[in-house]
Amino acid sequence: MENKLVRIPKALQKDVFFFGLRAKYVDQAFKGSFLSLMLGLFLSTVIPTFLSLILSFCTAALYIGLMLFYSKAYGENGFIKSRADRKGPDALKGHVNKKLLVLWKKR
Repeated sequence: MENKLVRIPKALQKDVFFFGLRAKYVDQAFKGSFLSLMLGLFLSTVIPTFLSLILSFCTAALYIGLMLFYSKAYGENGFIKSRADRKGPDALKGHVNKKLLVLWKKR
């Protein structure tokens, strides 16, 4: 076997941007835009089609704007970290009766 040199481009470790969004936010922006457009499709059965089209495009643009904000303000994992912080409890209550706890006695 021969030893071959394989050149690795230096850009492999750099951040990936797509229209100003970091790589992790592109997927979130696509999902949010798709869901808002599907919501507009279902809304068109109730309200006029043109109004639902405008409403769905505005919500998609707002969601992409929100992703742009999180991408620029908080970095690569800002939106994911903020979602994880919201799922956690605000406070912990310690109302355990300490008399009922097991006591270990030294022999």
